[in-house]
Amino acid sequence: MICSLPSSGLVWDEEHLAARYAFLRRRRDEVTLELLYYPYWLFSMQGTATWRFFGEKPLEILLVCDAGTGRCQRVSSFPEMREESLSFDGSGDSARFAPGMLRAEGMERQVYACVVPLKVGEAQAGDAAEAFALSLWRRRCNLPLGPRAAIHCTEKRPLFLYKPFWIMRPKARPESGPGKMFVFDASTGLGGVSEYWNVVEYVLELQKEARGSE
Repeated sequence: MICSLPSSGLVWDEEHLAARYAFLRRRRDEVTLELLYYPYWLFSMQGTATWRFFGEKPLEILLVCDAGTGRCQRVSSFPEMREESLSFDGSGDSARFAPGMLRAEGMERQVYACVVPLKVGEAQAGDAAEAFALSLWRRRCNLPLGPRAAIHCTEKRPLFLYKPFWIMRPKARPESGPGKMFVFDASTGLGGVSEYWNVVEYVLELQKEARGSE
C-alpha cells in the first residue's frame, strides 16, 4: 500500500529533536518516536463588508480546518508544501501504526508510521470554514452601538495537506496504563500536548481499540 502525501514536510528528525530537547536526550533509550500524518484543509477566504452609508470594505482571512473533526482556526500563513509518500508492507491498515518506507526529496528511510484517514471532505470543510470566517468578520465589523454591515463571503480557495507529527511514548507500557505521551510537530520542531490535542485524541483512540482487542 502506497500513500501519496502532500505534506508540510518532515523537517525535524529524531536526532534534531534530541539536540533541541534535553528531556528527549535523557530518555532517548526509554521511548519510541512514531510518525503520524494528520490531514488538514487550508482555506484562503475573501469577503466584503458593506455599510449603507460608509461603502464597502474587502475582507481576507486564512483558515485551517481539521479534516478529522471539522474544527476551524485562524492562521497567519500557510506552510510550504512538499511531496512525500509512505509505502506499507502487506495489507496492513495505514490508519494504524505500522512499519513503512518514507520517501521524499533527498530522503528515503524506514519509519513506524500511520496516516490518519480523512473524515471531513472539501465541501463540508468549506462550509465550516465559511461559517467560521463570517462569524469572525461579523464580530470585527459590527461593533456594539455602531453601524451594521452586511457581511458576505465572495471566494474560498481550498488546499489540502498532511502535517507530520512525532509521537513519543514509553517503550515499556507501565502497569498503571498506557503511559505518558508527547507530540512533536515534525515540520517546525515545536512540541506539546494541548497544542496538538486532536493528534493526541486520535492516538488515544487507537490505544483504546488495541486494549479492547487484547
